[in-house]
Amino acid sequence: MTFKVDEDVEEGVALVAVSGELDLASVDELRTALRTAATRSPSVVVDVSDVSFIDSTALAALLRSNDELSSNGVQMVMACPPGPVRRLLTMTSLDDRLTLAPDRPGALAQARRS
Repeated sequence: MTFKVDEDVEEGVALVAVSGELDLASVDELRTALRTAATRSPSVVVDVSDVSFIDSTALAALLRSNDELSSNGVQMVMACPPGPVRRLLTMTSLDDRLTLAPDRPGALAQARRS
């Protein structure tokens, strides 16, 4: 599956929707999208619902982006439904470091509350 990233603003929250394989080849595009999103809103939702594969490079990029955004006063919430990506985040205890919601509407609602 080809990597794709879509950027939008929904309900006043910057949205970065990612699909396909999130790995070394696509991580720079993700970082760029997250930095751009942070200029649009104090809250960013990263929707990984359609990510079919994620590697350690992408996990590190998500953590680094979360830390960078947070240090600049921007909250990042991930829409991450049950499935392989959620299992990986749980197995690696990254669900303790990242803010996760089960779906996009839940992530948007959580982002708006902050």
